[in-house]
Amino acid sequence: MGNLKTYQHFINESNSGRIINVILDTLEPSILDLVNKTEAYYLEKSDMVFTSYDRELTRLNIIFDMVKSIEKYTLPSDSLISISASHSRKGNLEISAQIQRDGIAYSLSTEVIIAGGFNIQIAHYRYITSTDLPITGQTADTKEYGDKIKKLTKLEKLNKEVEINNRQIEKNLEIISINSKFNDEEIWQKYLEGDGSLKNKPHSEWPTWDVILGRGAAGNYNDDENFFNAEREKSKQYNISHWKYMNIKSLQQWIDVISKNNAKIQNKIEQAINSI
Repeated sequence: MGNLKTYQHFINESNSGRIINVILDTLEPSILDLVNKTEAYYLEKSDMVFTSYDRELTRLNIIFDMVKSIEKYTLPSDSLISISASHSRKGNLEISAQIQRDGIAYSLSTEVIIAGGFNIQIAHYRYITSTDLPITGQTADTKEYGDKIKKLTKLEKLNKEVEINNRQIEKNLEIISINSKFNDEEIWQKYLEGDGSLKNKPHSEWPTWDVILGRGAAGNYNDDENFFNAEREKSKQYNISHWKYMNIKSLQQWIDVISKNNAKIQNKIEQAINSI
């Protein structure tokens, strides 16, 4: 998976003067602590592997819920007087802030409680907020981080697709390597046994000229043993070639197609990373 943009990257790309971003910037150590607590929570509850993608998705989910809990009471023009983070007796994060609007100081406090299941993609924290600020109904910042989560989820799907393709490419390369070592006579025996043939069933070898004579079928070959043997050999070589195509060439063609598709997916991945 490609390198993801960090929290600081997308904070810097936004208007750093907005109160939401000032709060997030100040609370970055607490956000990182919540990410670590989430990782510990999931590792304790399940056998899952907590990847770099999981950490980034967790960070965005935490920020999304935090922004959602704060933005509905704040305006972009508000200013932050003070903010502090501590832990309650239960170990939950508690945030206390003073916010100024139109020359008046307001208080805002919230307790953060983990509320996840066993799927990291639905991991979230619940924010119990108390404030004397009136509800503003602001949603722009919340939507911004919600969009980032959607893009990151899409990014993971793209990476999964590449991962599945790469596993199949590796498997086919292994099959090609094995099949390429067989000589024509070995391939002919595999064809007769039905190993890797089109219908995957045993095939009968052409009868001998003596059998053809015994059947009274020599006329089908102009009563010419040499002509019969040439047709017999031609059929054999065709089936050997067909086996090689089915078990070597077609697999390589598939690899070529999937590799080109992976390149297109990789471009989408880079675009998705750059847009986060």
